[in-house]
Amino acid sequence: MSGGIFVSYRKNYKGGRRSHAQAVEAFIERLRAHFGPDKVHADTGLEAGEHYPSALRGWLENDTEVLLVFVHREWFVDLRARKAEKDWVRYEVRKGLEKGLYVLPVLLDRATLPSKDRLLKAEFDDIAELGTRQYWRIDFGDWQRGGAELIRLLEGRVSGEALPAPERPDPARPRGIWPMAAAALFGLAAPWLLVRLLVPEVDLRHVWLVALAMALVLPLIIPLGTVAVVHAARARLDESDKHLAQLAHDQKTNVTVGLFVAGMGIIVLFVSNLLPWQGQLLVLAVIVGFTVIEGDRWLRDRRNSDLWPYVRLVPHPASVRGALAHVERFMKAHRPLLTRAQREQVEFVLGQVEWAVDRLHELRALPRWTWLRRSTAWLPALHVLLVAAVIGSAVSAVVEGGWGYRACSPAPWSPPL
Repeated sequence: MSGGIFVSYRKNYKGGRRSHAQAVEAFIERLRAHFGPDKVHADTGLEAGEHYPSALRGWLENDTEVLLVFVHREWFVDLRARKAEKDWVRYEVRKGLEKGLYVLPVLLDRATLPSKDRLLKAEFDDIAELGTRQYWRIDFGDWQRGGAELIRLLEGRVSGEALPAPERPDPARPRGIWPMAAAALFGLAAPWLLVRLLVPEVDLRHVWLVALAMALVLPLIIPLGTVAVVHAARARLDESDKHLAQLAHDQKTNVTVGLFVAGMGIIVLFVSNLLPWQGQLLVLAVIVGFTVIEGDRWLRDRRNSDLWPYVRLVPHPASVRGALAHVERFMKAHRPLLTRAQREQVEFVLGQVEWAVDRLHELRALPRWTWLRRSTAWLPALHVLLVAAVIGSAVSAVVEGGWGYRACSPAPWSPPL
């Protein structure tokens, strides 16, 4: 079963309220705080106007795996006094025994549990088995310790809330060599075919091919230079990741609002004529550089911060730091005692962090080229394409230059007649 705890206790007797009822109801709220409100069933959870017989029967039939029977000193006296009428406490105990639930009598203060023989003698045959159950005692004034020990006992009996299945994609999937091979073949052949289709003059084709080869060198150098700059600024990026992970959610919201306001100001700056076009280009270059270097990390942390308990965690140092900082804030917010559900959520997140760290170690152990091919297959393929295009343009320029020279060479000289 996937149900929870049903609490059976005697609240009133002959129009008067029993002295133990207030303490039991306070403990019910403690159980709800620990296991969750949907896991603890008692009449204190009924709403005004609700049909309580149907609610009680539904809880006992479908949503219960533990039945706590609170026995006060006058419990047996009350039971006999209500023998001739509809007694819900008797019904609850009988239904729990019939269904084979984990029935636990909880004796309050100096109360005693009626034995089976005593119950049979009083003609309570339907609940006589209650007298054979091992009981738990809580004395008044000892609710803190005794209640905590009872909660630890119940944790092994009550099913916890099902956590979502963790999403753990492989960050380094083995990839085939065909993207690089296709990029190489296309890069070698594309310049020659392109020039032959677009340039009809044979003697100009090698010039265009040389120009194309020189032009392709520039985009080939740009990604390499970008990678070099990023690696040079690695320490700065790691430091920003650490500060980002330590930001609270309200601070992240303030930063987001601040960036929005700054963005609107920059838009006004560009629309107006406050700066010459050279200054506008410089501001645009700074914005683009900041967005490329820092913006992705800010957005990733902002997105992941609202996911709890982190069903998906990217194997990235910034994500790991953000998750650990979130766990720390979560545990501080729920001191001094985490409930069972909260502990399970924290353990779930820490399991995700452990998995992400293991994947990072695996990625770190890979050779650089293998890691590049597995993590971002399009990037090495793009490099191969550019290199092959430069080589193809150069080779085609040599071949076309030779053909063009032979095709346009002057006729052999002959002496005049």
